[in-house]
Amino acid sequence: DVPSGCTCDAGHSGSITASSTYPYYSGSCSAVACPASSTGDSAAAGCTCDAGHSGSIRAASTPPFYSGSCNAVACPASSTGTSVASGCTCNHGYNGSITATGFSPFYSGSCSDVACPASSTGTSVASGCVCDAGHSGTIAATTSSPFYSGSCSAVACPASSTGTSVASGCVCDPGHSGSIIAANTPPFFTGSCNSAVCPASSTGTSVASGCTCN
Repeated sequence: DVPSGCTCDAGHSGSITASSTYPYYSGSCSAVACPASSTGDSAAAGCTCDAGHSGSIRAASTPPFYSGSCNAVACPASSTGTSVASGCTCNHGYNGSITATGFSPFYSGSCSDVACPASSTGTSVASGCVCDAGHSGTIAATTSSPFYSGSCSAVACPASSTGTSVASGCVCDPGHSGSIIAANTPPFFTGSCNSAVCPASSTGTSVASGCTCN
């Protein structure tokens, strides 16, 4: 009863003092609001950590009349941002999304590394892709679909050779000797096709341009 003393319930702040006039006490006990990063009617009624936060809030009888806290969860691997609650963006070269939730691990989704595109080789776009032999160009990681920029283009067969591209194979033209081999550095092939000289007892600039018997 009031004369023997009243203590505010857990989750409430204030005090009750006995008085000689109606209602024979003064003061009150007020429910404490849920702290930052939590939601609920009051600490006494129960607070739930906001999405993207871990922890718990429990009503207490001493200031601040609750214990515990709700802490922002860090952005997961392969993503960047202040916290899950404030938003995470997948790193360059990664595809996916991260969404805050109210249950462990307090986010859903993931960021997956994107495979190197056609005509390039590498573990993933994020770790780096190199154009295949016989191709020119570059691949750079980005944060927007398809999560890379650039391309690797097949290099045309050089002079005096025939074929779809260096990568698919080039054959020296008739009257030329040599070979063309795909390479990873400019001009993205090695070798050449050289005009064969006119043989003995014939005259001309080369076999390719024509030789006339003496």
